[in-house]
Amino acid sequence: MTETHDRVAYTDMRDFIELLDKNGLVHRVTAEVDPVHELGAVAARSLNRQGPAIIFENVKGYPDKPMVVNLLSTTEQVALAYGTEATEEKIQAAVVRGMDHRIPSVEVTEAPCKDVVLMGDDADLNFIPTPVWHEHDGGQYLATTAGVVTRDPLTGILNVGLYRTMIVDKQTMTMSGGIRGRSSSTGPGGGDHMLDNEAAGRPTPIAIIMGTDPLVTLAAGSPVRPNGGELEGSMEYEAAGGWRGEGTKLVKCETSDLLVPADAEVIIEGEVVPNERHPEGPHGESTGFYGENKEAFVIKVKAITHRKDPLTYGLICLRVEDYPRQLLRSGSMQSRLVAQTGMTNIREVYFPEVGRRGMLIVSAEITAKEQPREIMEAIWNAEAWRWIIVVDDDCDVRDWEDVMWRVVSAAEPDNDVFPGMEFIADPRPRGEVDFIAPRRGMGIDATLKFKLNDFPPVNKVSRELTAKVAARWDELGLP
Repeated sequence: MTETHDRVAYTDMRDFIELLDKNGLVHRVTAEVDPVHELGAVAARSLNRQGPAIIFENVKGYPDKPMVVNLLSTTEQVALAYGTEATEEKIQAAVVRGMDHRIPSVEVTEAPCKDVVLMGDDADLNFIPTPVWHEHDGGQYLATTAGVVTRDPLTGILNVGLYRTMIVDKQTMTMSGGIRGRSSSTGPGGGDHMLDNEAAGRPTPIAIIMGTDPLVTLAAGSPVRPNGGELEGSMEYEAAGGWRGEGTKLVKCETSDLLVPADAEVIIEGEVVPNERHPEGPHGESTGFYGENKEAFVIKVKAITHRKDPLTYGLICLRVEDYPRQLLRSGSMQSRLVAQTGMTNIREVYFPEVGRRGMLIVSAEITAKEQPREIMEAIWNAEAWRWIIVVDDDCDVRDWEDVMWRVVSAAEPDNDVFPGMEFIADPRPRGEVDFIAPRRGMGIDATLKFKLNDFPPVNKVSRELTAKVAARWDELGLP
């Protein structure tokens, strides 16, 4: 379903950085910074201090090749990306809107990402600033914010995912991730496409898109449900179009029929070699631990195209990082859950920043005693979550104290804490270890309605009155 809205106030990543700069949200570092550990440590410290985007203009070993980090690390930055108010509630509403009202992409024949075309031996990964982000990383990690584009060999649909890639040599990389399985609520990922092609003895064409506009980056890292209908083609590009208010402009690759964003800074084209694996890692992950894959996919580079004077964008992966995972996963899950189950009584879904698939909080208008459990089961049927807490629709799901107050007030251990289903083994290739992945879910019904206790009304300002007061905030002159 397509719904138009105002276009965001920028056109590409460069334009977005200018917008951030006008709002005092960019800092330029002219001093030399070492890409081995130091650059990542600077990015991490600034993240912890909720600092601005940083442009490193003097990366050691990469003269005249700047790199930007922490581009989407604060509420203010993300709000500018979506063209909305700088609150998590407004941002999440924009995420859901774009997911539900996508805009078709547009194919073009000329594009800035083709300013320079390097083929064969001239396509050398070493020209791209690539840090060793963490102190115990096993190598240089290139695609930390880059989208990985593949085509489903069974349906022809494009997929764009964020999967980490490590440089092996100037024309070889490893890739981990993208194994979701064909029964996934978001459809198969890039890793599934590689396995399907491998089973048929074919290589998998691949394109790594670096320095795209932030909405393409955010869509690539989001669990976007398939489009279906007239928008069948590439769900991530079209979700980005829904957020942007305009279709994503795409151009065909030099060595395959894959489509990539016309305004990207760098495009790396290649193919995944069937039945070849290479050790990858360790690499610091968002779970808070280091992970590795002893049998990662192998990518052979065939071409690199880029804009004149390309600006690259990278991310240090931490428990809290330059990426609003909680808002994107929350908005995506909310959109998918309502669409799949028809549970229109669900008001908000929130993913706290506590680790991958760790906890989900769901607020809903509860009209029957069994509904909290039904919501949990619907979520577990879609995805593996370790903990799910269901609360009434007057709960602020982002207020941990409000959520925990309801848990301790309304959840009886014997009646309201439920073991969920056992999850099937992770379908990722042998050699990749994800020891934090949940094996069984647990649910907590922290709703107040339909409990044995006769709870009095909750002492809280209503959503309606809160919204009325918020609309007068500037008029009242309050910070």
